Amino acid sequence: MQNPQEIPRDVARRAVEWMLELQSGPSPAAAQALREWRAQHASHELAWQRVEGLQRRLGGLSGMTSVAHATLAAPHPRRRAAKALLVLMVCGGAGYALQERTPWRQWAADHRTRPGEQRHIQLADGTRLVLDTDSAVDVRFSAGERHLVLLRGQIFVATASDPARRFLVEMPQGLAEALGTEFSAHTDEARDGVQVFAGAVRLTPAGAAATPRVLEAGQGARFTVQGVDPAHPVGPADRAWVQGTLIAKGQRLADLLAQLSRYSPHPIGCSAAVAGLRVSGTYPVTQIPLILESLAATLQLEIETETRFWGRQVVQVRLVAKA
Repeated sequence: MQNPQEIPRDVARRAVEWMLELQSGPSPAAAQALREWRAQHASHELAWQRVEGLQRRLGGLSGMTSVAHATLAAPHPRRRAAKALLVLMVCGGAGYALQERTPWRQWAADHRTRPGEQRHIQLADGTRLVLDTDSAVDVRFSAGERHLVLLRGQIFVATASDPARRFLVEMPQGLAEALGTEFSAHTDEARDGVQVFAGAVRLTPAGAAATPRVLEAGQGARFTVQGVDPAHPVGPADRAWVQGTLIAKGQRLADLLAQLSRYSPHPIGCSAAVAGLRVSGTYPVTQIPLILESLAATLQLEIETETRFWGRQVVQVRLVAKA
């Protein structure tokens, strides 16, 4: 049984999102939306009260003013304060020691995207960075090193030339060092992965006994702290997401829908009876409803939508065989 004072993860996350959204100055519409969210459930109000209470303890500020104007004026101290707030909401006072390992760190990352969002960023050195849907990354540039920390999701990197500073992407399973290159990096619960499109990348798993491996252009590999899996070929289709599209060539319907689901605010799937159907095409990730309609028409399927709250909230969308 859940403790009445225990805040569900998704609710705590949303409360801190409200804080971050309102830092630049709340609009009347945003303030009203926040009031409505707080009134929806007791856990929402508890989460918001805890945000405000922790912020007062951290910064000596109070109420909406502390949220609207943030804990400190400078962007990086403010970000560190937000990270501390996230940890304390979930872990309490002992959370500071766990800060580097908590999944809440991503919600105060230097750059992040929500499901369905992609961002194109030019870093201070001229490097081009693309964040895929639901991704988060920290930037730690110094005089001697260019260092990204991939906290969640997937990024594409086109590095700018800087012979005096190496370029690293840190992931949970190890490091990827760019050797003058264009590449993507992604992380999930079990393995991290890198795909190289130009130049080369050196993978160094975190385990002391693991052997580094260099991937050349046209190669990709997944890895854990123990070692690097065998390399596999990559091509233009593997970087199509950078332009906001997914390319399928004889792909299982279930696998394509799993990819599309990452760009959707709700899960997308299919019944087991149609999961193995093969599909080919180019699919823009911003047009998911049209994609589902096209797939249903082409494969003679039906779109099944599960909702709650009298149809106001979509819980899941599935493609199923026609009755």
